[in-house]
Amino acid sequence: MTNPKLGLIGIIHEELEADFWGTASKAAAIGYQGIEGVEKWLLEGDVRSNLGRFHALGMQAVTLSASRETLREGLDRLAANAVALQAPHVTVWWGPCDSKDELLRDAELYNKAGVRLASEGIKLCYHNHAHEFKTAWNGVAAMDILAEYTDPKAVYFEMDIAWITMGGADPVQVLNKMAGRVPAIHVKDVRTTEEPDQWTAVGTGIVRIAPSILKAREIGVEWMVVEQDRLRNLSPVETITASYLNLKEAGLLSG
Repeated sequence: MTNPKLGLIGIIHEELEADFWGTASKAAAIGYQGIEGVEKWLLEGDVRSNLGRFHALGMQAVTLSASRETLREGLDRLAANAVALQAPHVTVWWGPCDSKDELLRDAELYNKAGVRLASEGIKLCYHNHAHEFKTAWNGVAAMDILAEYTDPKAVYFEMDIAWITMGGADPVQVLNKMAGRVPAIHVKDVRTTEEPDQWTAVGTGIVRIAPSILKAREIGVEWMVVEQDRLRNLSPVETITASYLNLKEAGLLSG
């Protein structure tokens, strides 16, 4: 049983571009404890000083972004950057499911990269979308194939509960099945699964937010990261505030 920390990704990207430190301070004041994808700013200039200032806000670098190409061609630099920023994870944000052979080749790549990153104390994560649940071979979903053919000691998963829902699966059941391999989840919401791009603030849609977070606690998830792929009626800062407050009101935040 864990009390996951609360992070965020993407929603305030333009605000971070305009004023990184001011925006990070606002997010910390709301109650967020980490941001994904901050390497662009923290690796510029005096990295140690930047990291100390970020930590002083009560913030952590949750994960560094990676692609399959980066894992093939820039793994050493990626590992060094993750170590420099004390990021516990590196996350591959997307992978195709065009054929089972391709998926198995990717699994082999993730295994090799995961072992290299694990040697530095970093967990390699794969982030799902809907297609890993909608695509299957002989009745076995792509996500299950990835889980089966990757090394549990080297490859982990950052499960997105909204994309799981969009893929026609139950995030609670998926998290339960993936127990031990999920250090972080993306917490986001949709108004409907019948149309694309129906994102909404956490707690205002149909995703099973509370049961998913309770299951995440049960299986030892360390981070839950708020995301909203497209804004609806609120500004970026209003969106992260609303999502935080909805989680707090539901009793889903620790502390």
